[in-house]
Amino acid sequence: MKRRECLEWLASYVPEDTVVAASLSSNSSMWSSLRPQGANFFGLNLGLSLPFALGLTLAFPKGKVLCLESDGSLMNDSSSLITLADVNPSNLVVLVFDNASYARMGPTFTSRAADLEKIAQGAGVKNTATIRSHEEFALGVKRAFESEGLAFLVVKVEPDTERTVGNPRFYGRPMRERFVDAVMQRPDYWGKKAEK
Repeated sequence: MKRRECLEWLASYVPEDTVVAASLSSNSSMWSSLRPQGANFFGLNLGLSLPFALGLTLAFPKGKVLCLESDGSLMNDSSSLITLADVNPSNLVVLVFDNASYARMGPTFTSRAADLEKIAQGAGVKNTATIRSHEEFALGVKRAFESEGLAFLVVKVEPDTERTVGNPRFYGRPMRERFVDAVMQRPDYWGKKAEK
């Protein structure tokens, strides 16, 4: 299964008001080219995507938050799974794209014995699955978005053979400003109360 094909389908399915946090991996470059509009925070460094998304669930409890995580990033801070299980947000969908490699830098531990779903379960995360086909992916994502509760899905994908370069407008300060502008337009933005 290819990551791009999964993300192409996901971009056509995810509601426009979904807040998205994407790890610094092919997730960011592909997602920024497929769905640049909306409240997207791209390029979170290794280990930061899941904690950042968790914070967004607390800031915006009435809407869905999507975390586009990667295996290498999650393994850099697997302790965030303990906090995730403890907080257990009802509005978070975590998709961990596991290609068993750090881009072109070599294999991750999931190429050997590490099982991210079992690690999440061991931390206390209840609703987990490992996905290996497009059909499972579509079904798992639909269930996650149509129901209340935390969903943690490990998506097994092939190593990326092509390098996708994201739009430079979606990184650094321009990206952060676009994210803040999009968040401020949300009806549940807490700052709107202060403006009245």
